[in-house]
Amino acid sequence: MEPTSLIKDIITISASLESLSIFAAAVIGYIGVTIMAYGAVKSAMHFTLSAIRQNNHLPFIRIDLGKHLALGLEFLVGKDIIESIIRPSWDDLGKLATIIAIRIVITLMLSYELKEIKEEIAQDREYLKMSGAEKKKKR
Repeated sequence: MEPTSLIKDIITISASLESLSIFAAAVIGYIGVTIMAYGAVKSAMHFTLSAIRQNNHLPFIRIDLGKHLALGLEFLVGKDIIESIIRPSWDDLGKLATIIAIRIVITLMLSYELKEIKEEIAQDREYLKMSGAEKKKKR
């Protein structure tokens, strides 16, 4: 095998891997956006039904939406990492670091808020149990 043939093969493989990586990053990005859009539409529908039926399901709706947003953001971070591996430059790496930091902060804030909502739901259930028990004692 000639050295020039080997170099041509390596360049061809490298180009096809780059194309595959670009395609994979695009698919991962679309999956992330789809997850977030699905969560938003689903939560909007549940909110509308809850408002029509006059139920207070807002904490549950917020939890579901928050989970979809956090998962979608994780996919977008993966896409950004793949894109920066393909064509790394200091400018791109700086932008990637900033984007990842912002998305991590958003994800942590979502996680914190979801935890608070779950605690709020637990407190509401405990209050309902206590108020129901008090009504039985008064009878």
